[in-house]
Amino acid sequence: MEKNLLETKIRTLINHAWDSEVTWAEIEAWLNNFDGSLFDKTEEQLYAIFAISRYMYFGKRLVREMLKSLYRDHFYAPMRQRIRRNFNGTFDQQIIENAYRAELSATRFIGVGNPSESGAHLLYYFRQVNYLPKDLFVDLAAALTYQVSRDGSEILYDVREKRVTRLVFFDDIVGSGTQASEYLTPYLSGIKASNPSIDIRFMSLFATTAGLAKLNESKLFDGEAMCLFELDDSFKAFDPDSRYFSTSPIWFDKQKMFELTEDYGKKLWPAHPFGYKNGQLLISFSHNTPDNVPPIFWALGGVTPWAPAFVRYHKQ
Repeated sequence: MEKNLLETKIRTLINHAWDSEVTWAEIEAWLNNFDGSLFDKTEEQLYAIFAISRYMYFGKRLVREMLKSLYRDHFYAPMRQRIRRNFNGTFDQQIIENAYRAELSATRFIGVGNPSESGAHLLYYFRQVNYLPKDLFVDLAAALTYQVSRDGSEILYDVREKRVTRLVFFDDIVGSGTQASEYLTPYLSGIKASNPSIDIRFMSLFATTAGLAKLNESKLFDGEAMCLFELDDSFKAFDPDSRYFSTSPIWFDKQKMFELTEDYGKKLWPAHPFGYKNGQLLISFSHNTPDNVPPIFWALGGVTPWAPAFVRYHKQ
């Protein structure tokens, strides 16, 4: 009975909240991964289907709306407010619009990672839904030139277009912040050394509190990293204050869910059964699933045969 109720709930999520981008057949195939190797098979699948019922999935339509909000709330509106202040609180829309267009044309948006990765890929939709000119979007190779310092100790990066005064780095989600930090630190230090006055920012749809704090360190974005939705520790599945399982049926035991996730997760990704850096996130997008999510939700094939509930495209 309980499993039937959860199936009905998930079918409703699929048809409405998830825009049918995930199918019941995929969820059913995923449930069949749980074969009773830890607990009774029926019990394992009941726990698994309950976890899916609490999972956060964001389809194409919702992601595009969030991209609009990200641009409006963290670029467009603050920039226009600053312009107004610089012009003594003017309400002259022509003055504000002209100044804004000048600021926008001096900005370049750059996806974190190579062009095939999810953050860079999502920039296409960011540009599209916000009606932004194509020439504002570049990759690092197109945005920067570089040279080796005289003593050969470091690489100095310079902005290729001298009229560009602002670089905005973009990603879909920040988990631990480790990968973005390791990727960007050499570039950011080199850019700052060559252009101490340049405005360098970071924007993402989602970021964990810890990941955002890491990106806001002085050696990285120095307080200029921002996100649309911040994920505190309550978004970790097994945190004491986890919101995923804060209201659960009487039969549900969070310790059993923990053990189930750990046991199967170790078979799929031994070093990170709860997701990269113990992420414990339960979140996916139509375009990808972060590796901070436990692998039981996204792993595909490999040494241990596994049908995923949500798609994940690995970095090459």
